[in-house]
Amino acid sequence: MTDRFDYPLPRLSADIETIHIETNDREQGRFTVKNTGGGTLSGKILSRCPGLTFSPPTFTGNHQDIAYTFNAGEAGLAAGQSMDGYFFITTNGGESKVPVTAKYTKMAIHTAEGVTITNLAEFYDYAVSHPAPARRLFVDSEFYMLLLAIGYEYMEIYESLHKDANRERALDNFFMLSGLKGKTALAVMDSRLLFTQNLNDTAMLDGYITVEKSDGGYVEAPITTKWNAPWLNFYASKLVQSDFKDTLATQVNFSIDPIQIPGAYARELVTIGAHPTAANTVEIVFSRPPALTARLDRAAYGYEDRGMVQIINHTGHDMKVEVHCPEGYIRFAARSYLVGDYGNIPFDVKLPALVSAGRLFKKVPYMKTAIEVRTIVDGQPIRKTLPVVVGQW
Repeated sequence: MTDRFDYPLPRLSADIETIHIETNDREQGRFTVKNTGGGTLSGKILSRCPGLTFSPPTFTGNHQDIAYTFNAGEAGLAAGQSMDGYFFITTNGGESKVPVTAKYTKMAIHTAEGVTITNLAEFYDYAVSHPAPARRLFVDSEFYMLLLAIGYEYMEIYESLHKDANRERALDNFFMLSGLKGKTALAVMDSRLLFTQNLNDTAMLDGYITVEKSDGGYVEAPITTKWNAPWLNFYASKLVQSDFKDTLATQVNFSIDPIQIPGAYARELVTIGAHPTAANTVEIVFSRPPALTARLDRAAYGYEDRGMVQIINHTGHDMKVEVHCPEGYIRFAARSYLVGDYGNIPFDVKLPALVSAGRLFKKVPYMKTAIEVRTIVDGQPIRKTLPVVVGQW
């Protein structure tokens, strides 16, 4: 006689890998068993975890919902105790072993987000993920009962914090009191901010300081300056929790009034927080470049050569520039030039015959001289001296 088999055979598939339970009484849940092969799946659930039962315990079908119930009393757990176990799904399409962990808590809060809270550490994790619901739960009677159930030792202080209308501050102080977090620290992202402006430009300058906090805790930090600079204006006197909008970074906005700065340079130290540190202090620097910047295009020149005096004009309007060299072997096409924002003034290097003969007689390898650059800005004369080296290289 020959046995007959139907192919393909059934194959077990279950949408559960583990069960984690925390309850003060009983907890229920569901999972689904499916057949991903052929034929008809049949089997049973074998519990190896005290207090854990299943309905139905046996089944036949290719899509079966299984309900489970865990009863902490029947499991023999005392308050605060936990246990590990497992159960088997045994079928004609294979077997699956599912681990189970169960803890009997004195009290559990089940939130609308599907989170179970049985202790302060879990409440802290919940507050990090769901800050607004956690603030509401913090003043709810159910949370008060949880604190009583776990024997919270600072109930009088909690009751005081409970009355604080600023819930974010109260909750942050509660977590610090409970040893779940430290004080939230602030740090600036840039230790130095530099602003420059041309001499005749008086437009207001806007800037910001990027500030990050170490965690999602409450913040209320004064914004202070070391020298009370009148040219630096902040839009707020302190940084508060709402400035972060549930993120860890924000911007502190300020403006600079150049009219209040008479000189070419000013600086201020700004601290975000009650106590200045290297992490929460930023230096704000304002500078005006000199009216005239002059430089040579090279460090040295040959006896038959050409060069450039490079002029940068920072005044914002055209500038009349005079150039002069006392030595006759450096020659400019004109004595004065009109320069806008930037200009190159060319010159020729050519030794007269008498100077060239004297150089050969004295065996001088190079000569030194200087080019003078002059201008007048707001009635004040400005003079730059540019050393020049001329030789045979």
